[in-house]
Amino acid sequence: MDLTINFAPISLEGNCSVLVGRQNYDKERLAELRADFRDTHVFRRDGAESIIDIPIAPGAVPLGHVQETIDLRQHQIFWPMLLQESLIQLLGKRPILSNNPLKFLGARVPLIEHANLPDWLQRLSVTEIHTRHITVGRRRIHSVVCDVRAKSFISATCDVLIHAGVHIVGRYIQVELPPVDDRIMPKRKLVGRVRSINGEELLLEDCEPGYDKVAAKLAFLEPRKENFEECVRKVLGRDAERVLEQSQRASQHLASGPGKLEHIDSIVKYLRDKKPAAVPGANFAIDAPLITKGRLFPPREIIEKPFLLFDPSGSRKDDWAERGLKDHGPYDEQVFSPKGLNIAVVCQARLEGRVDEFVAKFLHGMPKVLQQGRSFARYGDGFIKRFRLNKPTVHYFLADGTSDEAYAVASREALDKARDGGFEWDLAIVQIEEEFKSLADGSNPYYTTKSIFLRRDVPVQSVRLETMSFPDNDLVFPMNHLSLATYAKLGGTPWLLASSQTVAHELVIGLGSSASSESRLGPHMRHVGITTVFSSDGSYLLSDRTSAVPYDRYPGELRKTLKRTIEAVRIEDNWRSTDKVRLVFHSFKPFKDSEVEAIEALTGELGLGDVKAAYLHIAPDHPFLVFDHAQKGIAARGGKKGVLGPARQLHIRLSDYESLVVFAGASELKQVTDGMPRPALVKLHPRSTFKDMTYLSRQAFAFSAHSWRMLSPEPFPITIRYSDLIAERLAGLASVKGWDPDAVTFGAIGHKPWFL
Repeated sequence: MDLTINFAPISLEGNCSVLVGRQNYDKERLAELRADFRDTHVFRRDGAESIIDIPIAPGAVPLGHVQETIDLRQHQIFWPMLLQESLIQLLGKRPILSNNPLKFLGARVPLIEHANLPDWLQRLSVTEIHTRHITVGRRRIHSVVCDVRAKSFISATCDVLIHAGVHIVGRYIQVELPPVDDRIMPKRKLVGRVRSINGEELLLEDCEPGYDKVAAKLAFLEPRKENFEECVRKVLGRDAERVLEQSQRASQHLASGPGKLEHIDSIVKYLRDKKPAAVPGANFAIDAPLITKGRLFPPREIIEKPFLLFDPSGSRKDDWAERGLKDHGPYDEQVFSPKGLNIAVVCQARLEGRVDEFVAKFLHGMPKVLQQGRSFARYGDGFIKRFRLNKPTVHYFLADGTSDEAYAVASREALDKARDGGFEWDLAIVQIEEEFKSLADGSNPYYTTKSIFLRRDVPVQSVRLETMSFPDNDLVFPMNHLSLATYAKLGGTPWLLASSQTVAHELVIGLGSSASSESRLGPHMRHVGITTVFSSDGSYLLSDRTSAVPYDRYPGELRKTLKRTIEAVRIEDNWRSTDKVRLVFHSFKPFKDSEVEAIEALTGELGLGDVKAAYLHIAPDHPFLVFDHAQKGIAARGGKKGVLGPARQLHIRLSDYESLVVFAGASELKQVTDGMPRPALVKLHPRSTFKDMTYLSRQAFAFSAHSWRMLSPEPFPITIRYSDLIAERLAGLASVKGWDPDAVTFGAIGHKPWFL
């Protein structure tokens, strides 16, 4: 492997002995000190009782009444704050957006250019510098971690935009907040959407309290992509599209592997040459980013693909889901029932013919559609043959329009037919449209239809009209995913994931979240989904009950779910009180100490004598990037995608508590414009009692290959992904009039992955 991490080690050179001051801690006093002496000292709360100050300007002396000399080489805890302050002063007059992490505007060529473009309309590169540390062997290595991204700026106030002819009614605006640090650009706050213009005032709706109107000369248009492009079109007229296209290409390069690496190398070189001062007489020495040939590169591996099981004996297995299904059929082929399905199709009346053609392709396959360079059809078998089913009975129910009410009428007609005929629907296929996503959940036909059928325990597979309209060569890919998800929603088991042979009984619990709101600034409804997976007889099984609750109730629901699952699995697998039990938690957020304590108390109440637990935060947002110099790019429409991107399966262990895992790499990018693939950061809570990060990282990766939602790998483990989906679906359904959450909590549908 020939890899680079955007991790540039730092060290201190020179006289690192420094006299510091110490005084009693007071929150207001700390804020005052930072405001009054920010150019000459840095301050840090040290423990619960004191504030420590370090002089950073020549001639400055400690301010605290208690003084001591420390060696900064031995007190690396102060390095991040010293480096941050040093960089702010080094940047001088260059615009700084924030100080933690440090973000500043690039001095390079603008990402959008035209002679008639006003100064208040800019797209620039923004450099981010974070301070992080890793552990190699027993050595802690501090570093700067750099990244770069494009950002659009609309710096003119709304009165200027109105005069320029920019349409701002219906768009959200911001106001500037007073700066806390005058060296940092003022932050802006989103305050509402413009309802109308009354003279020099903007009248707002969906607004923050106290902001029902704002003076146009004090307001700024939110610099979203569509707003920025609207301004460019208004200012440049017929030249706008050409300029925007050029800007898009420049921004795309900055987001690509080569563009990011080039920028990061230039920033690190700049910092190395400048040698930022820590304190008078001592400087930070900054090394080049880590490469695999260097002695400080952390341990890495390519995780082996997990095996999927396609029969209970375990003799039929494959590491490629699509091939395994075609060669072996589903895991539960011998026991799945019913083989002959009753399918209700709900679609708009004007689209019945097109939907009929699609359903025929879905059920019976597309054997004549061969992929370029291949001699086989990717979806030649079809849903019925692939999952070893009999010919289904299909009925159509037509919606007279695109409204939620029209879809509700058609759905109820389907349920009436089943009731009158004395049978039950096994599946509902519903045609929807992309633009339904812009509707409020309560009036969205997607959620309206789903709520009606789920209350009668009928799983729903929705398909967008835009997907149905794909050319056949492109349609085979979503067909593969749809067929898999549909079979799982029916209660089928396409395959199982082989589990490691361990002495301990193992439960893996995933927590995911979703927020929904009728407006951007109105009250948000946040749900947390809980997914439970357990190991049994050499495979991982998804619990037949998944749940979601409002955010403030999730600790209690987690406790209840964990207790119910442990008690059920304990009986099923005949656990003894002395057996080893391992609990692994995957969460969308860091665990609080109080949550860990509650789980520890529960395991004690359940009489589990030998329990170890791992609390993992699987974080998509972090500054780390991995570049693979062997990846020259993958041919795609419009060029090559994933150049320098890391490969799926890469695992880099940063410390005993952190790892980078590439769940979706260069090959998994959909298009050239997707930019640079990022690994996920897997972080272990310090109070975990099971601490094998290599085992935990490999297991998390295996769960990304165990999704029944799509045949291609998920960008996250299903423990997280399924939980997100559960929360998202239930948050949307909660807005539908007449919805009863007990339908999936206590109904038969709750035993199936209805949320896929």
